[in-house]
Amino acid sequence: MDVPDFSRRISQPERYKVGSAMKTLKGNKIVADFIKMLNNRPDLKIIGTSVSRNVFEMSGRVNCLLYVKAIAKPPHRWGVTANVVNRLEDQSLPWFVILLFDSYENGYLLSSNDVKRYIRNVWPLAADGDYKPSPAGSYLAKNTPFYSLDEFVDRIVVNDTL
Repeated sequence: MDVPDFSRRISQPERYKVGSAMKTLKGNKIVADFIKMLNNRPDLKIIGTSVSRNVFEMSGRVNCLLYVKAIAKPPHRWGVTANVVNRLEDQSLPWFVILLFDSYENGYLLSSNDVKRYIRNVWPLAADGDYKPSPAGSYLAKNTPFYSLDEFVDRIVVNDTL
């Protein structure tokens, strides 16, 4: 019977894949917790959409689409997919991009106008088709982070009425 060799060292590319997968799993949990906690509020209902697995429809106090991305640990660099942004442009509801970091209560709320301005002037488009915003430098210069769900809801209500 052959015994597997567990003494083999993991190569640098394999180590990166494992680390990247763990960040993605933790990021997905942050998004799931964000949606769950918003759905626990009596004034909001959040459901998935066919636009993307990261795009949700919010109804109740605010009626809009949320494109939600999350990263669990620094460095905070999100992937905002160009194709998803293009699909959001074709929707009749107003839309926002939410970039969560570290937990479901911390993030940036970007209006569609913010996103369009950043895409046009600031965010680089990577070879994988994602824009790569980060809080460093001018990537999110016009936006300040929120640090609670209440703060997020207050901001989105104000933005939705503009």
